[in-house]
Amino acid sequence: MRLLVYAIPLPANEKLDHLCHTRDASNVIFYRVSYGLILRKEGRIQDSLDCFQTAYNVNSTNIDNVKQIAKSLLIMGSHKRAIDAYAEAEKISVLPDWEIYHGREAYVKLNQLQEGKKYFKRSTELTKSELPNIDLARLYLLDDMIPEAKNAYTAALNGNPQSIDAATELGLLYLKIGDTQRAFQQFGAALAHSPNCVKAILPMAYVMQSHREYDVALSKYKVAAQTIPESSILWNNIGMCLYAKQKYVAAISSLKRAHYLNPMSCVPSCNLGIVFLTTGQPASAAIYLCAAISAEPKNPMPYLLLGLALKRLDDLEGAERSLTKAHALAPQDPLILINYAVVLDARGKQADAAEILTALNDIMAVVEVDVQISQMANKLLKKLQREKTESTIGQEVSTEKYEKRQLSPDEV
Repeated sequence: MRLLVYAIPLPANEKLDHLCHTRDASNVIFYRVSYGLILRKEGRIQDSLDCFQTAYNVNSTNIDNVKQIAKSLLIMGSHKRAIDAYAEAEKISVLPDWEIYHGREAYVKLNQLQEGKKYFKRSTELTKSELPNIDLARLYLLDDMIPEAKNAYTAALNGNPQSIDAATELGLLYLKIGDTQRAFQQFGAALAHSPNCVKAILPMAYVMQSHREYDVALSKYKVAAQTIPESSILWNNIGMCLYAKQKYVAAISSLKRAHYLNPMSCVPSCNLGIVFLTTGQPASAAIYLCAAISAEPKNPMPYLLLGLALKRLDDLEGAERSLTKAHALAPQDPLILINYAVVLDARGKQADAAEILTALNDIMAVVEVDVQISQMANKLLKKLQREKTESTIGQEVSTEKYEKRQLSPDEV
């Protein structure tokens, strides 16, 4: 026998509000819960909670209503009260309900990750919905448990192959561990179900950009710009694509927009410094690099770039201070070491420069570095050795003259 399900039309808000105050117990729960859901969708969380509470006073064993009370409390940030409400719902529930266990995400909000993980695992056993697996994978990532997170995302996709969130986040996980091909496949799967999904477009374009396919990446960013035109990350990536294509004016314009949209972000400021250094504008570069340092004072890269900008401005003392700070933050970075040695040599501190080069040579013996760094290190080392030799010879000649003067018979 085929069952026919009829949708019961809800009255307008005014009539619904009137019915919510009636004494008919058979109607008040239905209308109170329905009206509470409408209010919550409109963003009136407290009003919705009041409706659910009224229904609870009429019938405290209505499991759906208790779950709605817990959900509203969770949205309001009353995490402990939400946990208590879900515990009450679990007691009165006849059958295990995955939503009750999944609602224990309040434990995660209270930083009780192990409790949250336990309830998420139980929730995954009761449903094919992807939501518990996605939340469980996020908890695994917080503990840096990469294989477990990957399995959870895969389980989410097995339950719902059309889940955009699961595909996108799994792609980001693959990107994090360096598996670019699988990441690209997951982003493609997400875009197959939702062609304008920005969460998949941005990382996919980034992969193309990292493979120097700048025109294709820019076409993807153009699609994303229609949805998130005020994204600092988007305009930063567009700017660096244009920089790679040597379109410096357009790159500066895009990066300035990214900096305007998020002035406390270090990345656009750093990239602006790089572009200005490339275009021979060290003063402008120094301004944005100072902003980058203010945004992330423990990031060595802005200090390195600022040191280069100050060196071009003939402020060798400031350049040395900036590179000293960069070296303190990243003492084994070959790029910082070679630039630090060059500035120290320019400041006349050849002994310190030789010491930095020795440390750099020790690193190059173990780690493969860029060819330009090794060539510059060899060139500077030969220069320091030649100057040391010339200085030694000069001292010997000076000593000989002094000894000859001592042996002169005309002097007393």
